[in-house]
Amino acid sequence: MDSAPLDHRRHPFRDDIAATYLKGRVTAQRFVDPLPARVCSEVLSIQARPEPRAMQISELLFGEDVAIYDQGAGWAWIQGALDGYVGYVRADGLTREPRPAPTHIVSARLSHLFAAPTIKDPPVGRVTLGARLNVADIDGKFAQLDDGRHLIAGHIRAIDAPEADLVDVALRNLGAPYLWGGRSSLGLDCSGLVQVAVQAIGGKPPRDSDMQRDELGLNAPKPADMRDLQRGDIVYFPGHCMIADGAGKLVHANATHMAVTHEPVETVFARTRGGYGAVTHIRRWMR
Repeated sequence: MDSAPLDHRRHPFRDDIAATYLKGRVTAQRFVDPLPARVCSEVLSIQARPEPRAMQISELLFGEDVAIYDQGAGWAWIQGALDGYVGYVRADGLTREPRPAPTHIVSARLSHLFAAPTIKDPPVGRVTLGARLNVADIDGKFAQLDDGRHLIAGHIRAIDAPEADLVDVALRNLGAPYLWGGRSSLGLDCSGLVQVAVQAIGGKPPRDSDMQRDELGLNAPKPADMRDLQRGDIVYFPGHCMIADGAGKLVHANATHMAVTHEPVETVFARTRGGYGAVTHIRRWMR
């Protein structure tokens, strides 16, 4: 049973309904077991309420698994399998059709899907960095999915072969637009960029920056000189997080540029209230 402090962001409970595993910890009118489902849309917004214009709080990527706790009127109340995040999604972005476990993960920033193994056909879809796929066959330049679609084989990696360097992964998103709640290469927020980069190297990081600040990897000492941040150090100050490249620059999704940027540490902290002194935590992922 999950014994972490109760948090609506990662514990499915409301006044009317809650997950069975929370019985005894919360009060609800009824308790339910989850229904398994998988994301079938390119990117699926997780929203704070089941309303079209409700705030986006995170995203799910193609092929990710979820647990459904309630559904109706075109919405599903879910918990994501990778990070336990809870919220509302459009029900038509999920499938309950039984599927094999994913075999591969998209390692390119973006990859087009084709109906046949040729790049001259018009694409029939696309998948973003971190999407999870079930690959039926790899033949030369192309990989064929279990649904019959094809993509470039060089754009994927085996699910059990994590990447080596989170900075390299983060830099693949360079120039991607900033998006509140985003965690796809079509748009990311600061903690979304950190999360997908750490996931790519085999980690299971939490979603939001306050969670990451307290839980991600290990605490690392804050160097006296900002230029001495190590490659892969994840730097936190109130409301923001960044990844150090070990060469005096930081990779981060930020609302200043409304994009993922790779900037000198001096530039970043010159516009930060409190400068380098605002940094509260350095976290470091250790395999």
